[in-house]
Amino acid sequence: MILVDTTPLVALCDPRDRLHARALADLDRIGRRPLVVCEPVMTEACFLLERALQRQRLDRLCRELAMRPLPTGESEAGRWRDVFLWLERYAEHEPDWADGYLAVVSGRERKAKVWTYDSEFRTVWRRLDGTRIPLVVR
Repeated sequence: MILVDTTPLVALCDPRDRLHARALADLDRIGRRPLVVCEPVMTEACFLLERALQRQRLDRLCRELAMRPLPTGESEAGRWRDVFLWLERYAEHEPDWADGYLAVVSGRERKAKVWTYDSEFRTVWRRLDGTRIPLVVR
């Protein structure tokens, strides 16, 4: 499973984005592995993709790539508590809720990898247990 962050979603939906070509190339490399998007990432993407055409591209992209929402089978309140703990741990870097959410979920879904272009995932941020967050692209 690949947890998709906001940066690749926005880049794929906006041809003017500086990461657009890279996101397309990475999408080819990723192949047909299951892509999962959590609610905080989708919310952030829709905020950044302000125009109707961009949101239509996002909708089409999600359907064509069979992106799935992250299941919420466990207690969401427990996940939220862990995200707040994570945000507190990295407060000096001013992470956002979506980044904390991805870090926490990657710690709970041990086989999951994160698709992001945010350098902090490589250099600073870790799972709650201190292990690296596995990334699908470097």
